[in-house]
Amino acid sequence: MNNKATHNNPNVIARSESDEAISSTNASLQGESMLSEAEVKQSVPLVPQLRFAEFEGEWVNCKLGDVSNYTKGFAFKSKDYREEGIRIIRVSDLSADSIKKDNDKVYISESVARDYKKYELKSGNIIITTVGSKPEMIESAVGRGIYIQKNEGLLNQNMLKFENIKGVQNSFLIGLINNKRYQHYMKSIARGNANQANITVVDLLQYKISIPTLPEQQKIASFLTAVDTKTQQLTQKKNLLEQYKKGVMQQLFSQQLRFKQPDGSDYPDWEEKKLGEIAERVAVKNVANEVNFVLTNSATQGIVSQQEYFDKDIANQNNLQGYYIVSKDDFVYNPRISTSAPVGPIKRNKLKKGVMSPLYSVFRFSEPLLEYFEHNFETINWHRYLHSVANFGARHDRMNITNSDFFKMPIPMPCIEERKKITNYLSALDSKIESVAQQIEKTQEFKKGLLQQMFM
Repeated sequence: MNNKATHNNPNVIARSESDEAISSTNASLQGESMLSEAEVKQSVPLVPQLRFAEFEGEWVNCKLGDVSNYTKGFAFKSKDYREEGIRIIRVSDLSADSIKKDNDKVYISESVARDYKKYELKSGNIIITTVGSKPEMIESAVGRGIYIQKNEGLLNQNMLKFENIKGVQNSFLIGLINNKRYQHYMKSIARGNANQANITVVDLLQYKISIPTLPEQQKIASFLTAVDTKTQQLTQKKNLLEQYKKGVMQQLFSQQLRFKQPDGSDYPDWEEKKLGEIAERVAVKNVANEVNFVLTNSATQGIVSQQEYFDKDIANQNNLQGYYIVSKDDFVYNPRISTSAPVGPIKRNKLKKGVMSPLYSVFRFSEPLLEYFEHNFETINWHRYLHSVANFGARHDRMNITNSDFFKMPIPMPCIEERKKITNYLSALDSKIESVAQQIEKTQEFKKGLLQQMFM
């Protein structure tokens, strides 16, 4: 692979599908250019910025509609849905780059599905949505192209299925559909409001592209597959580490696993203390309106800036007097129930002093090793207690617990030495997970750079 300066480098080709090639190519992408809306309307160039050394000559200009055979999805009836059978793939089933595996699925019976074979999604197909969220959104975004790795089921309405045609590989075409220029084009043709956008098939098929020879398409697709495989391997590694940590953490805090003292003997038996014995409630309100950094408690991301989390300010910046002031290292309980937090999350503020809605419970530990308590609240050992004292009223999405009952929550308390060992062990696992997460992010950014420079 080469920018013009490395055209004659014989080592580039041999290393192109290895980690070494990924690293060396990454260095050439540091100056990645960003296309503007105006540049989308310009003529498509005939030679890419980044190219495998053995290929020469110009690419051929055409439109997406010239190199695609598409089928519109079918409006399956909800009355035909079943709990098992052949899956129906809906717009809501699409993530950023694949079909979700862990969301609520719908099916139709195999006997009914036989009448809809033209809507089957097969390996090598590409899905493009014509109705969905705004183009810049991550999931279910209108115009988003998703490459199908294996047979997946039947395509529902508001989506198109593109099949391979002679001389054009969909594994190459997906790169043209996911680059920056294509995303800008989707923004330019999308219509609708903030909640839902749509594009017409006519506008979509007018998208200008350039196509190389089939061997070059295959070479590019093979290289990108190698990058995707690396991302998948890293993602699997991260998932396994997270599962391992979750299992070990549960066993440690339930005392099924115990650390030993340096001489091999057991540590003392654990105590059990009420939360109110080792922490105090924080209920200082922002009466002078002196703090305007609004925080929120996310079950998956922890304590984060509200403005960044929602991409806008939810709270009224001029009326925060009733909000609680939350200092760094305070803990916050969000009573809102979700799939990720069946009794609501408890998270530690690692940012800076801010304010939070009085719907949350804020408390501050008087004990050291705050990481130990963080890990404890990542387990489900405390969930049973909250369920036992909760009063489920009209709001089924929220735990209703009095402050008195909340601060009676039992907290397992080993001696300080064992707490240190538990904390150090779990924190080391966190560091490994974070390291893999950073590798995933770098690989994804690397692929974005490739898409920008290898495709026109």
